[in-house]
This record gives sequence, C-alpha cells and structure tokens, in this order.
Amino acid sequence: MHSEIFLFVALLIIALVSFLGIISDISKQFSFETPAYGGLLKEGVIGAPRFINPILAQTDADRDLVALMYTGLLRYDETGVPQPALAEKYEISQDGLEYKVTLKNKLYWSDGEKLTADDVIFTIGLAKNPQLLSPRRASWEGVGVEKQDDSTILFLLKKPYAPFPENLTLGIIPEHIWKNVLISQFPLVGLNINPVGNGPYKLKSVSKDSMGSAESVVLEANKYFALGRPNIKNIEVKFYRNEQNIVSDLKNGLIDSAGGISPKYAEDLIKTSGQKTNIKSISLQRIIAVFLNQSLMKDFATVNVRNALDMAVDKNALVNNILNSYGETITGPLPKSIFANSASGTPENAGFDLYAAQKLLAKQKEPVAFTLTTAEIPELTATAEMLKDMWSKAGVSVDIKTFNLNDLEQLVIGPRRYEAFLYGEEIIGQTPDPFAFWHSSQRAHPGYNIALYANAKVDNLLENVRSTQDAEERTKIYADIQTEIIKDMPAIFLFSPSYIYAMPSDLGGMDTKNISTGSERFSAVYKWYLEKHYVWNIFK
Repeated sequence: MHSEIFLFVALLIIALVSFLGIISDISKQFSFETPAYGGLLKEGVIGAPRFINPILAQTDADRDLVALMYTGLLRYDETGVPQPALAEKYEISQDGLEYKVTLKNKLYWSDGEKLTADDVIFTIGLAKNPQLLSPRRASWEGVGVEKQDDSTILFLLKKPYAPFPENLTLGIIPEHIWKNVLISQFPLVGLNINPVGNGPYKLKSVSKDSMGSAESVVLEANKYFALGRPNIKNIEVKFYRNEQNIVSDLKNGLIDSAGGISPKYAEDLIKTSGQKTNIKSISLQRIIAVFLNQSLMKDFATVNVRNALDMAVDKNALVNNILNSYGETITGPLPKSIFANSASGTPENAGFDLYAAQKLLAKQKEPVAFTLTTAEIPELTATAEMLKDMWSKAGVSVDIKTFNLNDLEQLVIGPRRYEAFLYGEEIIGQTPDPFAFWHSSQRAHPGYNIALYANAKVDNLLENVRSTQDAEERTKIYADIQTEIIKDMPAIFLFSPSYIYAMPSDLGGMDTKNISTGSERFSAVYKWYLEKHYVWNIFK
C-alpha cells in the first residue's frame, strides 16, 4: 500500500513538473524578455589601476574603471555618439562659439552629496591646469567656462569646433572630496584608487596582495546614476599581468568577460568554452596604414611607385591572416562608419592588382628598396612580414626595423626618422577631427602628420570640417577629405581592426557598435543584464 502511494506521489510530482515546464515554454513563446536587477559579472583587465580619476587616467585599467565609476555631462551611446548624461540638454549658439549646458535635476555623487555646476567648473579647471599634466589638457586649451547658476554652465570657444561635444564626455570629479588636495599631491593621494564617483557603479571593496597592490575590485550598482540604476548588481574587475592568463581564466570559468582579446585567441575561446562565451566584434575607430616619408625616400615622391605599392597589397589577405577576419579593409584615412549613413558612400581606390603593380614598377630606372619601420607589437610585426612578402612579388626589396613601443615617440615619431612607417591612428568619435594627422601645419613634432602630407585644398577642408555644425554637410566634407587624400596616396591604407570582447552568452543588452577606445565598451553598461524576466506580449 505504501509503495503504491509513493508511486502515485512520484508520478504526480513528475506530471506537475512537466506541466509547469510546458506552461513555462508557452509563457516564453507568447512573452518578451526584459532585464531584471541582479547578477555578478566578472571582468578581466590587463594591468592594475593607479588613477581611477578621469583627469589623470593613463592606462587601459585606469580608463576602464573610470568608465564604470564616472560619467560626464555627455556619455557615448552604443553607436559612439555623445548623448546627455549629467546634462539635461545642451544648446549651441548660431556662431558655434558658445555651448550652454543645463544639468539634470537631483544629481548626486555616489556618497549622496549633491552634484552641481561647481563640480563641473572645478573639474575643467583641473583639466586645464598645466601643473597637473592631465592627458586631457590639450583638448581644453583655449576653452573658457562660466557658471551661470547651480545647474547651468557656459563653455566659450575662440573658434567654432564641431567635435567639441566629445570634450563633454570627460568624467566630472567631486569638488567636496578633492578641493583641499594640493595640486602637487593629486597623483599621490589614495582617492585615486578609492574614488567617489557619479558613474553607473561605485566602489564596494578592494582586494590587495601581500605587497599592497590591487588584485581585484568589486563594484556595486550606483542608485544615483543619472541614467538610472544599472541592471547588473555587481561587477568584479580582476587585474592580470598578461592576456594569456586572462584567456586561461576565461576558459576555466574564473572570469566571464574581457576586452581587447587578440584575434588569435578569439576562435580558440569559441571552441574551448562551448556555449558559455560569445565573441563580440565591435567597430574600432582606428586605421592601420604605412605612412610614406617622401623627404627621406625619393622614390615615394613618384606617384607610380605609391600606386604600385598600394596595388601590390592584398588587404583581404591581411585581414584574414592577421586579424582572423576581425576587421575590415580600408582605402583612406577615415573609418567607414563615418560614411555609414551617407548616400555617396566611401571613396575607393584601384584595389589589389599585382600584375599592374609590377608593370608600374618596371618603369623605374632602379629597383625600389626601402626600410619599413614599426612597433614591436605582434599584429604589426606580422603585418610587416606579410607586406614584405607581397611587395617582393612586385619587385620591391624591403627591410624591417622594429622598435619597442616605449621608444617609438622619441626615436621614430618625434624626429620623423623612417622611410616607411607601419602604424595606427585613433580617429575619435563619429565627429572626428583628423586635423592633427593630415594638416600641413602638423608635419613637425608634436603634430601627428607622420606622412608629412601637404595639400592646400585638404588643409582648407580640414579647417572647414572643424567649424561645420550641420551633420550632413560635415559628412560631405569628410568624403572630400577622403577623396583628396586617396588621390594623393601619401600612405598605404590597410585595415581597421575590430575590438574583440569576450562575454558570457547570457549577457543581454550589450549592443555597442562603435568605439574609439576599449574603455568605451562600458559606455552603455547600465543597460546590460544577466537576470531577466518575461512579460506577456499583451502588456507590451
């Protein structure tokens, strides 16, 4: 009798569980997924932070944590466009010289203190202070700032500058915390690693090793964040010495996510982690090119030689072999994303044609030979070797010279000591300012016109695009800049790599499409979610 009752109860439980499973499946079929609050994301980062401070941040680890713990008047959205964050709105004067920013109501720091225009004025003053040596100082030179009231700030420019909203993404720091710190002590105080911020997350705890260095930090959602409390409750950021250790812990499930993964590890992670890890490829506003120094290498002054070098390069092979297809070929100095909504599209050049390259080079009196200089970075050195092989098939002799990344500025870029220079340029934002890279006034150091390019028409276009507020007109000018530089070919434009982000397969809301720097992957982190619930479609 007891066995029959036991069997009946067991069957009843099985039937009930099956019934509930069917109901759950039906519910999901006729409902939609929405974020729920909760969960823990474990992120791996190379290096340990020294300055979790938007004024002083220097390393990737610094910038990652600043993006998580601070926000600016504006904050990048998923497409890389600055949108209001602390700001309720901003207005631009007709002449483009004044930006009036109105703060949201009821803004607070993570410690509960009120955030006002005084904090903004204080932060900009520090960014401009020459004694502090902020990496952000250059972008604020010549910009005046005035407080109109507790919620209104006026920025005054000497000349119209369309990319100025990018400046307003600078994280704001709290005056009530920092006002008594001497400028000479700013880099030394503990506030740099125990910050009070205003971003989507705030510091909960720090774990240190026996030497006192941070091994990891745990962050918790900031309920005062101007764009709303994040969905993920906690983020633990673990610090690593190298990428190999990060990849190992991703495979073993000790961390969930990591950014800046090398292409060679991406496919391996997909194979070894099963369905636990997704690889997200994000468009990175960075161009890789060979910049030709026509002053040192006279052959480069011949347009046929420049055209031949370009046609001899199989750019698709570079993307497939160097980037494992995590990237795209380029034909000019500006990323394709800038022209994404343009009816005219991106200007193109002749493309890969080895036979045509050989014919052009055969017209030279002497064989072309030069030294290709680059940084000791695996992807760049591998690219250099492939280029050497491609150009040798066209009859060009190439020697490769590499430098440590730390020596590059002093030994190569500053003195312009190279014949051909394989390097990358960061094109910031969807309203970029390529002036420093291509205007003739920037040919000498500290300018970054490393192709030593000079074209009066392009100079004029570069100046005009800075002051043009109309987005459609600006895109046309960018296209003209692209066309003119492609026509002159002062560099061999190769590819734009993608930013590779390894993340858990159950992470929702990560829809970032364009970034300029790795830390911008966290721009919309407050929309990410791990926990979810389902709402029936009738309640949409």
